[in-house]
Amino acid sequence: MFDSAHLPDLTADQYRNLLDLAQLAITHTTIDTLFPTWALRVQQALSFDVLTLGVYNSRTESIRLDIWKGGEALSRSESLPVNSCASGWAWKRQRSVIVQDLAAERNLPTSLASLQHLGIRSYYVLPLTTVRQRLGAVGFGSFQVIPDRKEKVELLRRMSALIAPLVESALAADFVTNADCLEAPVVVTSRPELEHRPFDLSDQAGQVAAFHDIVGNSTPLQELLRQVRIVAATDATVLLLGETGTGKELVARAIHRLSARANSEFIGVNCTAIPTELLESELFGHEKGAFTGAINRRVGRIEIADRGTLLLDEVGDLPSVIQPKLLRVLQDKEFERLGSNRTVKVDVRLIAATHQDLHHSVAEGRFREDLFYRLNVFPIYIPPLRERRSDIPLLLHYFVSRYASEAKKSIATIPADAMEALQNWSWPGNIRELQNFIQRCVILTNTPVLTVPLGELRKDTRRSPGKMSREVERELILQALKEAKGVIGGAWGAAIRLGMKRTTLYSKMKKLNIPPVESSN
Repeated sequence: MFDSAHLPDLTADQYRNLLDLAQLAITHTTIDTLFPTWALRVQQALSFDVLTLGVYNSRTESIRLDIWKGGEALSRSESLPVNSCASGWAWKRQRSVIVQDLAAERNLPTSLASLQHLGIRSYYVLPLTTVRQRLGAVGFGSFQVIPDRKEKVELLRRMSALIAPLVESALAADFVTNADCLEAPVVVTSRPELEHRPFDLSDQAGQVAAFHDIVGNSTPLQELLRQVRIVAATDATVLLLGETGTGKELVARAIHRLSARANSEFIGVNCTAIPTELLESELFGHEKGAFTGAINRRVGRIEIADRGTLLLDEVGDLPSVIQPKLLRVLQDKEFERLGSNRTVKVDVRLIAATHQDLHHSVAEGRFREDLFYRLNVFPIYIPPLRERRSDIPLLLHYFVSRYASEAKKSIATIPADAMEALQNWSWPGNIRELQNFIQRCVILTNTPVLTVPLGELRKDTRRSPGKMSREVERELILQALKEAKGVIGGAWGAAIRLGMKRTTLYSKMKKLNIPPVESSN
């Protein structure tokens, strides 16, 4: 037995095999549908006869081993001690384990002897590991001795890296729909000998807790999480930049959970959702009698977030009268409540988020330059979904599993044509749009195969608001406002008529110079 070392690049044929297997894998959402299909394809494409999946179970500290041959199960749910099987060794050491010829080995462990009894000669085992957790190991067995070790191992290593996130999602789905049969994948503390990891994690369990709602494995997302880890260890102000629906609040919460302030409050305020006359009181608080209707003293969000983290979402819409007061909080860590002359000291970490170009807002005089520089200490760009398309299959698995569980439905498969359409769609509303679409798909589904209304993904995108001229978009908004009698939010408001969020409509109105007085006509 030996570990894999430095291995060669793949050939064109191997790359094609890898892509074919990936396409098969992403169309299945549970282990019971994924691995039989994958095992059959591996047998046809790579001349391996048996595929094994070993999943670590923290409760029993064992490996649950399943064996497939040609798409059929040979052995299911055999529980083996970690130190007694090749899958356990690969999982524990995070290294490939290769047995060139089982017949030539003496004193084989029980698990390998069982494989030998099935006729297996060569056995390759590789760890299944994602950025979140070590899942177990995948094994490839052949009835023949395979002489070309290095070429095969490199292909299998890349296959295991590709399949690991899909196994992670499939295990999660199986755990939801068939909890008696499978244990949920368990996160374990990372070890210094881990190989092929995108990050060096000193406390992986804590990292996983911080990122538990952030799904994906793409390079842009990994870079984003790397920056989150770096800045979370400091008290620096963070500016999150990205389109609507990209998950800026999730990133802000991850920064908070990884920081020294994790045990204190995380408070979020949307600067657009609260009317200007109420926003100042919401942030800074007020004393009794400070204004008409102030019948009691109120503590503001900034004060509540003392020793914790405050998220100011859509900070680009912060009214000009409040900007200097926020600047004082950042510079001097103090403020006064409305109606009070007593200075309140606070220790709060500020995270600001916006989809706007604040440089442009500063140039137009709508945003204070000194406040911008105070906020822009550590900017983080949140990539839109179209820049991380490789994460779409994982997001699909995540949302299908979540909403199927809520609806008490068992959904095992996503059709290949639907998967292709979902990956090719531009998702102008980003993850929020994908999430809402998948929830609708789950509601429509009454079989184990996900129902996807493909017609909605094939509409002519040239008619979307993002492609309209400013004049046409302005006229549409004005017409909607007229029909809604100036009402923007609510069930009969202009935002609903235009098929967008109220905050998005507010933002578009500002960009298109539609003043409130015009919208009320």
